[in-house]
Amino acid sequence: MTGQNHDPRSPEDFRLDLTRPPVRVEGELAWESTMTAPTEWVPRVHTDAEISTVANRRGFSIAAFACGLLGLLLGIFGIWGATFALAAVILASVGRSVEPGAKTWWGYGLVTGLAGLAIAVGWIVYITQVLLPSFG
Repeated sequence: MTGQNHDPRSPEDFRLDLTRPPVRVEGELAWESTMTAPTEWVPRVHTDAEISTVANRRGFSIAAFACGLLGLLLGIFGIWGATFALAAVILASVGRSVEPGAKTWWGYGLVTGLAGLAIAVGWIVYITQVLLPSFG
């Protein structure tokens, strides 16, 4: 209970009196000046340059294709292409989420990266199952 009708012996004595008017403290901002709308409610306005830049981005996807092709070519000659193929799969998954306009490029990067990883797995199986037992 607050105000002038407050009975100090009432069972509600444990409540704090939160309805008192605010007291100004030296150097403190006014409460009204600190009230702003949450940023998630404020719409973000994009310029035409930003929209065209986002729509034309293809860096991750082209890098995924280049790494996938390199991983595939190096994978034919040995296990060395596995790192490039793995990088291609990772870059393609990033390109898929960041660059929606480059579906063809990240698709090729994903396919060549997975093919390079398959060839690397084939090399690992060949080395561990055929070559190593013949030496031992």
